[in-house]
Amino acid sequence: MRERNRRHFLHDTAALAAAIAALPATRALAEPAGDPDPEPTKSSANETVRVAVVGVRGRGMDHVGGFSKQPNCKVTAICDIDPNVTGPAKKALEKVDAKNPPKYYQDIRKLLEDKDIDVVSIATPNHWHALAAIWAMQAGKDVYVEKPVSHNVTEGRRIVDAARHYKKICQTGTQCRSHKAVRDAMDFIGTGKLGKVYMAKGLCYKPRGSIGHKPDGPIPAGVDFNVWLGPAPERPFNENRFHYNWHWFWDTGNGDLGNQGIHQMDLARWGLGWKEFPKTVMSSGGRFGYEDDGETPNTLSTFFENGDTELQFEVRGLITNPELEVKIGNVFYGTEGILAIDGYNTWRTYWGPKLEPGDGGSGGGDHYANFLTALRARDHKLLNADIEEGHQSSAYCHLGNIAYRLGRKLHINPASESFVNDHEADAMLTRHYRAPFVVPAKIG
Repeated sequence: MRERNRRHFLHDTAALAAAIAALPATRALAEPAGDPDPEPTKSSANETVRVAVVGVRGRGMDHVGGFSKQPNCKVTAICDIDPNVTGPAKKALEKVDAKNPPKYYQDIRKLLEDKDIDVVSIATPNHWHALAAIWAMQAGKDVYVEKPVSHNVTEGRRIVDAARHYKKICQTGTQCRSHKAVRDAMDFIGTGKLGKVYMAKGLCYKPRGSIGHKPDGPIPAGVDFNVWLGPAPERPFNENRFHYNWHWFWDTGNGDLGNQGIHQMDLARWGLGWKEFPKTVMSSGGRFGYEDDGETPNTLSTFFENGDTELQFEVRGLITNPELEVKIGNVFYGTEGILAIDGYNTWRTYWGPKLEPGDGGSGGGDHYANFLTALRARDHKLLNADIEEGHQSSAYCHLGNIAYRLGRKLHINPASESFVNDHEADAMLTRHYRAPFVVPAKIG
């Protein structure tokens, strides 16, 4: 399966290499070209912020509830290509305000024409994240975009450039950055009590069963499949590539490394203090234990090197044991002790060769409230998960997947966010876009 996918992808490597070579230098886009759109005037805590949620079948329902409970904030519109899944969102919002039901849009392009919307909150499949975010900021909206913020490496940098150029607030949906437990754990690492932290490990031991085999079939009634495909290549409708299972196909998803895993990748990078790309990456794994339509690995070990520290990441979708009682979380290894983050809300420490238990804590947080605080202040530095952080952590997941698909160790130039003398790998930093759903190569 892996070799078949690799051959399928690499048949147009030369064209992709030309595409990435044609892009402007990574850092050259950071400065605005001309005057960006004026900043919105809604900054008072007493003014209502009007939010549109794009994608409401799964994660989007958390956006609907999260924004609805905020003071002076109202979800006034929802958008989904599948009208058959909008019922729960409509019911939830009618309970909040029965007299003013939300507007419904099937096509995000129509939603972006709505001048009454201040914020676009994006919970679409991964392949739509960058385009939706950039289009929204170009339309004058602030943005909350789910993780991973991009489907490939270069998209993430372009979202950052758009946020800075148009002076928009753009929050990444890595919500554990707003949780007290995680912030306390990072503060503890910063005290130096663990000694030299020489390695961080991200754990994504989430059960993933077979999706089986399903034939191509008719598009479900009411679904705008053309818009759903968006930037992805044209292909027949297949139920196995649609709701949720799109995660396991390279056209639309990034496997569990770029699904659940990005939360833990983000924290591993944060705890190590890595602010830019690593120097090397290598990955090994496969889709083990069953044969199905899925393309992405259910078992993957990825290693990033950066000087005298290392970041390891493991995806295990089959039956497995935990590490230090953690299955979804992080472990930071210091010369004096170990710190483990279990999920999003708990952390604990271990000391000495017998791993004696020590300090720890727990606590959640409100990522939506943090976003609105930064929005009202018009200051992206107040965000707990600014789009720059989202780009970096998303890119690490993409780099791991590229190394897996090529089957070799890759060397990286952090300054240019590209590979070192490796056109084959550079080609995989971007993708071919299906017109008119094209992520702009240049912002401004």
